[in-house]
Parts: sequence; C-alpha cells; structure tokens
Amino acid sequence: MGDELPEWMKPHGSPWQVRQGPERLHENPWFALDDYDAVAPTGVASRYFTLHFQNGAVGAVPLHDDGTVTLVGQWRFPFGAYSWELPEGGVPPGEPLVDGAKRELREEAGLEASEWRHILTMQLSNASTDEVANLYLATGLTPVATDPDATEQLAVVRAPLRDVLKAIAKGQITDALTVAALLRLHHMAVEGELGDALTRIVLG
Repeated sequence: MGDELPEWMKPHGSPWQVRQGPERLHENPWFALDDYDAVAPTGVASRYFTLHFQNGAVGAVPLHDDGTVTLVGQWRFPFGAYSWELPEGGVPPGEPLVDGAKRELREEAGLEASEWRHILTMQLSNASTDEVANLYLATGLTPVATDPDATEQLAVVRAPLRDVLKAIAKGQITDALTVAALLRLHHMAVEGELGDALTRIVLG
C-alpha cells in the first residue's frame, strides 16, 4: 500500500500554531507536562497543555496454533479496576520497537515467538498526549521464564480468541491496545492479509 492519501483523507483548514513554548511544568521518568501559548486552527488564541511520554508503547498478540491468545491480568491504578490485556509496555528512545515487544512478551507472559509481524500503529488520546502505540502479531510461541516488574502482580491465561473478541464487544475488556490489536487481527483475517494457515487459526 502506497503512502499517497486518498482525496477524502487530505487535511482541511489550518494547523495549530505555537506562539510561545513549550514551558515544562512537570517531568518524571514516565511523562512530562508542557504548556503552550498557541493559536487554534480557527484563529482563536488558546493555552494548550500536552503530556509528552518518555517511552513508546508496544503490545504483542501471542497467537497460539489452537486459536487461543495469551492475556495477562492486573489491577490498574487510575481506574482502581482489574484489566485483562495483551502483554504490553514501554520502549525507551533508541530501542527498536519490536525488541521492546519481545521483552514484554517474555517478561509478562513467559513466551518467546519465532515470527513477528507489525500490524498496527495508533495514537493514544491525541487531544492531550503524543503517545504512539505499535502493535505486533507474535506466532511460533515457546514458553520461557517470566520476569515481571517489581510492582506487577500478573495472572496469565490462554483464552479462545473468539471469546476474547466477545468480551471486547461486551465492554468487559477495555484496554485500548488490546481492543485495537485483536480487532485488527480479525480484520486482517477477514481481508485475507494473513495467509491461509493463520486465517484458519483466527477465524476457526
């Protein structure tokens, strides 16, 4: 697929303009908060705050030959709720994104994959952050020892992909990277982008 945008996708109007800034209001190992004196596309003066994330976000879809996927469960602090997710995490600047995805798969799920395929790039909450996620399909899986972060208490399960997709549709799984990656995987199978063997695994 080429880089040329179809006519309906081309930008309209004027972009945001920065008159002054950024002024850094806060910084920690995970993100920084910046303040801009800006002008909106409508010409209205506006103060704009953005979160700059120190690491890139990655996620891996561990797809097994029997049509199951491996998920990890953990409590998420901002929502005070339990979340079932794909293995995912942050990649520091300079580290290849796929290497970060490999590390997260190994540390969180106790798996290594012989085949890796990039399936999706997505912006997360792009009205207020510059965080970008890259998602990968991981196949040819073999077990290894897990090595979670000191703050992570993870449960690891294998669940049928069809059941996970139903849980997404019911709003029982809501993590953005997990939802997007698994819907993308199903879309790839329907559109014939995976090849016969993987398509049979995904669609059953």
